[in-house]
Amino acid sequence: MPQNADTAERHVVLGFFDPTTSLPPVLDQIRNQGIPDIFMEILSPLPLETALLNKPVRIPLYRLTIIGGIVGIGVGIFFAAGTALLFPLVTGGKPIVSIPVVGIISYETMMLMAIAVTFVATAINIAFVQQSGLRNDPRIDEGSVGLSIQVGNDTAKAHSISRLLQQAGASEVEIRTIASDS
Repeated sequence: MPQNADTAERHVVLGFFDPTTSLPPVLDQIRNQGIPDIFMEILSPLPLETALLNKPVRIPLYRLTIIGGIVGIGVGIFFAAGTALLFPLVTGGKPIVSIPVVGIISYETMMLMAIAVTFVATAINIAFVQQSGLRNDPRIDEGSVGLSIQVGNDTAKAHSISRLLQQAGASEVEIRTIASDS
């Protein structure tokens, strides 16, 4: 298939290792091949003793939800009190802006904003997670440790890294070609 000027291909080498395999020597060999740490990523279903090289972007969901809730409370107070102040009614001595009414409206807008912010943050997080292609591999969920190396469009380097991973004891090695729009 001819490659169009707007489309670029990149190769990602995926290696799956037994969790007992020592990965720091493998990572050193990959670094010696000229691959910087930013293009390597280790994924595991269990915590690893070595630091993960390229942690996926994680959005602090609970913090955003709390911030969204607080903003929602402010929006609720604005609408309840603002409406009463903008459209005054003669109420016979009773306050038009009563605490129970403002409380109910503030609670509802707090929940609405918290849910909306959580939904948007989760959608953004899923979009970032889909970039690697390795994170959703069932072999990682089953206990394997995944090592993803991005080599750009250099096919020879992809095959070289693939051989290196096989020699290092990877149970499976794949070379995936990902077409991306530039």
